[in-house]
Amino acid sequence: MELDKLDLNKLRTFQLVADLEGITPAAERLALTRSAVSQTIAALERSLRVALFHRVGRRLALTPEGRRLHGRLREHHAELERILGEVVNEERAVRGVLRVGLFLGFSRLRLARVLERFTARHPDAGVRLLYGSQRDLGRQLLAGRVDVVLSLSPIRAAGAPLRSLRLLRQQLVLVGGRRFFQRPFDLDTLQRVPIIDYYQADPLVHQWLRHHYGARGAARSAPRVRIWAATTDLVLELVLDGAGMAVLPRDLVGPFLRARRLRVVETGKPELTDFLWLNELAAAYSRPLLDAFRTVVEQALPRGEPS
Repeated sequence: MELDKLDLNKLRTFQLVADLEGITPAAERLALTRSAVSQTIAALERSLRVALFHRVGRRLALTPEGRRLHGRLREHHAELERILGEVVNEERAVRGVLRVGLFLGFSRLRLARVLERFTARHPDAGVRLLYGSQRDLGRQLLAGRVDVVLSLSPIRAAGAPLRSLRLLRQQLVLVGGRRFFQRPFDLDTLQRVPIIDYYQADPLVHQWLRHHYGARGAARSAPRVRIWAATTDLVLELVLDGAGMAVLPRDLVGPFLRARRLRVVETGKPELTDFLWLNELAAAYSRPLLDAFRTVVEQALPRGEPS
């Protein structure tokens, strides 16, 4: 008999009736009525021109032909499940090179945490890093030259199908070596000490001043930025070496605060905070490589992580 002339759904119904040893449990599994299942079995028997069940009252018992068909169907069903599993696993395999865009100041300590977890979990996956400004990284993402971007604010582009996931919340504190705290720290002190910052286009120390002292206080103070260091890690190294004071994430300077190598300027106000963001094209949201990386990033840089 040619398979294209046979309704394969009827074979599945027959298999369930034989597996579950009855019309009623098969009907419940298929969410059909008993009558519909009975009619399906009868139609299959007519198509095959062979009886598959002996009907003894309300009980069903497989005929020799029914037992043979049932056995072969179970074999083919198991093989089909194996093949489908291979196809799905191949399609969902986490492999290839993920291109990650990063703003220049991204901490290498946090980055190492993410990359170590990702590559340990997925040995067939690799990562290529690209550094740049947020504007440039946004263009790279839209052009398909990077797969995902980690930034300090969500990437926005009119009409662009982008997703931005908020990650780590971090407190930003003004810190320095103990020699800068020989007297009570105030705005006048800040004008005298050397400052280390990131970018001239948007000095972070000015944000810290506006947050703690308001626009008037920020306008009154003119801190001396001696070094524009670009990266978080270099800023931290310079502060530890005594080159000046800087605004840094509290969780990164925590070990040095506990060791009393650094101190925090306290103003009595809540600390300045910001977030890390993961940006990607919405159309690529279900790619296995991206799914795996997103999972690791959310675990390594969770939202609400205390700083």
